[in-house]
Amino acid sequence: MERIYYIDHIKTEDINALSLKLNSMQEVSRIKINKNSISFNCARPDNIQNYLDESNMDYILKEMVNRKKREYISNQNKVEKIFMFTNLESEEEANEIKDILSKYSVFENVQLDFQNKMLTLTSSAYALNRIKRIVENVNPNIQVEQWKKPFKSQDLFNEKYFQKYARIALFCVGVALGLVTFGDTTFLTYVGWFIALVICNEKVLQDAKRDLQLKNYLSENTIFLLACLGGWVYGAFIEALVVSVLYQFGKQLIMQVTQWSMQKLDELVSHQNLGRRLVKENEEMVPLTEFDIGDVLVVKEGETIPLGGKIIKGKAKLDVYAIDGSDVYQTSKIGNEVFSGTVVAEGYLHIKTTALYDVSAMSKIVDIATNAPISSSSTEKIINKVSDIYTKALIIVGLICCVILPILNLHDNLNYMYLGIIMLTVSGSFAYVQGASFTLLAGVAKAFSKKIAIKENSGLDDLNTCVTIIYDRFDGIETTEDEMDLFEKIKGLHKSLIIFNDGPVDLENDEYTIYNNYSVEQKLEVMDKALVAGPVAYIGDCDKDIALLQKASVAISRGGVHNENVTKNSDIMLTDSNFDTIIDLLKIARKQKAVNIQNTFIGILISLLVVLLGVLGLMPWWVAVIFLLFHCLYNLYFRISFGFIQFTINHKNVKCKVFFAFF
Repeated sequence: MERIYYIDHIKTEDINALSLKLNSMQEVSRIKINKNSISFNCARPDNIQNYLDESNMDYILKEMVNRKKREYISNQNKVEKIFMFTNLESEEEANEIKDILSKYSVFENVQLDFQNKMLTLTSSAYALNRIKRIVENVNPNIQVEQWKKPFKSQDLFNEKYFQKYARIALFCVGVALGLVTFGDTTFLTYVGWFIALVICNEKVLQDAKRDLQLKNYLSENTIFLLACLGGWVYGAFIEALVVSVLYQFGKQLIMQVTQWSMQKLDELVSHQNLGRRLVKENEEMVPLTEFDIGDVLVVKEGETIPLGGKIIKGKAKLDVYAIDGSDVYQTSKIGNEVFSGTVVAEGYLHIKTTALYDVSAMSKIVDIATNAPISSSSTEKIINKVSDIYTKALIIVGLICCVILPILNLHDNLNYMYLGIIMLTVSGSFAYVQGASFTLLAGVAKAFSKKIAIKENSGLDDLNTCVTIIYDRFDGIETTEDEMDLFEKIKGLHKSLIIFNDGPVDLENDEYTIYNNYSVEQKLEVMDKALVAGPVAYIGDCDKDIALLQKASVAISRGGVHNENVTKNSDIMLTDSNFDTIIDLLKIARKQKAVNIQNTFIGILISLLVVLLGVLGLMPWWVAVIFLLFHCLYNLYFRISFGFIQFTINHKNVKCKVFFAFF
């Protein structure tokens, strides 16, 4: 069973390596990269912990349990560790540190020698960061470092140092041997270049080994190694070495770009996690999780109230659309209770909080947005199926060219092998790295920036397949020009529109199908008839619409974030009363699907072009790798990132908006 895991407090220089590793592991999914942390779903956390330990990374794997992070304890044998203290002057502080460490299950056999300033304990994970944070809370002046054996000249011959220098020496010997005998290729030439390639691709070999253990026989790492092996047999020694370097550089570069894009997407959501806290007449922006009951929250015009409480100062008009779907403004009064999710349309408020962030509507909305990419959409499933068939076809043809045709000796040379090498490389590298899933995430983040919470990414994608849109108007509200403009825009998107009007006046318009003052049973009958023609998207609100939300192909609710029935039965939630939000939703759904399909099939066409140029002898192996790398970067960086993110660059007081036309 998959669970959510975290690795936080990651150094900048390590986050790319960790991200790259996690993306290469079959058992890991739904990876989310933040500034100094990574979260992911995993069914086999021991593999992650083993990698951290083998890489000597001082990070602690944590599991998310009931919205709280709990340290993950690996099943591997625990080892004894020794730490040394500096500036530990008080025996009292030493005992306090020992007592705190003893309370953690991850630490066993905790012993602290105050005289020698030495801490000994048994732990399954690298514990230095955790111990540093604990010691800092006791006394910031105390320094702690893991004890290291004093270096001696004979240590150069120890296994750790010997292996490091041996690799460098062997690589140099291999390259030198290959170059010296390059003019007259002999057995020694092959041996020299084989040694160089093995050492150069050491990390790829380790990853491929893990893939094979997980029975992922056609992984990117495995196929690439087959291509390198083919290049070695063919005699393209230098080219195979160059391709190996380009391949690993490309993976790191793609991960860096992906991380940057993920940070940009995360910014669209993270701003919702801050609030103004009033401390001694001064306002300070702090995370909402740091608010305690009784703190004073300041909310200004146009902002959403993040935490519930009582008004103690100020006057404002309140938009409660997100709460109950009503588009009628309410006037605030001192002493009145306000709910999380309410928008201050005019004025300002000072609110004494009566609830914590964990139980707030804002927390629910943010959770919906951040946890949306759970199930695969229909488009993603189709793309994955097409990509899988295409990849396997290239692998099969590549293996035939590399192995079978040379054995049959259909030609006196190995030209077919070179073509097979290019095919194997094209099939296993770059083109589809995080493409479809990342596009879905970008669409969800873009929607959230428009105050649209996507509960299921499949709902956003399935919205494109809906033939009919049913719009259920608010009870007792007169039709406005904005609302009529909305009807016209929906019609312009080539969608059939059905309107349920429960207003005081019957609507009449020949351009739309309108049903006035229908009961829920009658509305369900209308929906049944509409479903015959194809999928139906229903836009409704409140408890009386639950049956309609449940029956619709895509359920869209207006407001009701405090209503468990509404949130439970909605695929998409609109938290803004602006009618343009509905149009934004439909356009984002279209754009998401278009970007996904375009990226995938253009990628297939480009890889076919690379293969064709290879057949004609116009595309060297290493050029093909560079070509594919730049195409993948274009997909991730421009098509997806700029397609869904509008950002601003300031230079010399000149504001330049880089916006690659989303709409």
